[in-house]
Amino acid sequence: MSHREGRTIHDADSHIIESRGWLESYASDYVKDNLETGVFDLNMKALDPIMEAADKRLAGEDPELTEALKSDLFAHPGKRNMWSAYGAVEKKERSDAVEIMGVSSQLIFPSVGAGRFARSKDIEVVYGGCDALNRGMADFCADDKRLHAVGYLSLRDPQRAQTSLQLALELGINAIWIASDAVDGRAPSHIAYDPLWAMMEEAGVPVTLHIGSGQNMPSAYMNTGVERVLKGNIGNIETTKPKDLPVIHHTIERWITCMIYDGVLERFPKLKVGIIELGANWVPASLMNLDMGVSLLGKFDQNLKKLTLKPSEYFQRQIRVGPLHTENTGWILKNVGKDILMFNTDYPHPEGGKDPFGAFEKSLDAVSATPDELDRFYSKNYEDYIGF
Repeated sequence: MSHREGRTIHDADSHIIESRGWLESYASDYVKDNLETGVFDLNMKALDPIMEAADKRLAGEDPELTEALKSDLFAHPGKRNMWSAYGAVEKKERSDAVEIMGVSSQLIFPSVGAGRFARSKDIEVVYGGCDALNRGMADFCADDKRLHAVGYLSLRDPQRAQTSLQLALELGINAIWIASDAVDGRAPSHIAYDPLWAMMEEAGVPVTLHIGSGQNMPSAYMNTGVERVLKGNIGNIETTKPKDLPVIHHTIERWITCMIYDGVLERFPKLKVGIIELGANWVPASLMNLDMGVSLLGKFDQNLKKLTLKPSEYFQRQIRVGPLHTENTGWILKNVGKDILMFNTDYPHPEGGKDPFGAFEKSLDAVSATPDELDRFYSKNYEDYIGF
């Protein structure tokens, strides 16, 4: 029997594909005039035919393509057409897409919006950009309770971050995406952020890391003295390179180590954490290394003696991870337990593959995952993470 039959399924990773002018439509005039291009230029000429085709379809001028996308969505839920994908840019279509795909809810991230303000030298643009993005994400998801909006929060100014977070919560944002690297010389676990964790814990809104949260392979490691030609994919709005993939979790592990060792998850036991589109192959070793760091070196750090649980137990209690469909999810499940992993599609990004349902099902069947393990993977871990 297919895993999809008779089972509630939640999708822990999907995206909108921002169209030209989308972020500007939610921004103040000052922010609008000072947004940056970002790492992916929406105005590049190469995108013109893609955008025009998407606009034509959304205007009802290509009904055959629309019907083809809809009819193919159930058989191939990962059908990747970026801006032209069904439900990628239009919220009513997205509600229909969720129905066709057979998922009960979807966590929806932006794609390129945060890159247009998060690194700005102008703090007004940084927080004005956060607020604009969060308005847009809340608006996209406002009419359908199955669509769970992910907002973005900069940690550049911890005091201003509280104001921005309050607005995001009032807008109905369901999860908060942050950077994982140390910001302005502060560890991720700095006490200046405690008010933010307290606000999220009280609201039942998880803090979330996603690909793009931290630094990939540093540029110095790309300098080999030999010219290397890397061909770009205009349809790939992410910038992950081959050297990034094996180490992309390093910044995430540093963040988790700080949050556990420095007592943040001890002080905020109901704060949930999502690790999305950052893989999960590394999780079994990380659980062991977190415990080993305390057992072998904990006597040298008196603060570690304040922890009431083993580090791996904080992880299992509060952190949920979305594995990549290309990983051996069955093997990961058997090595981390049933309480951590979450199903996801990455729709409509190409990295999610054409058939994430089939990929995960094959891997889980290979290890004879139990009905309880499957229920945790497809629904219950997500429900725990998002605060159902």
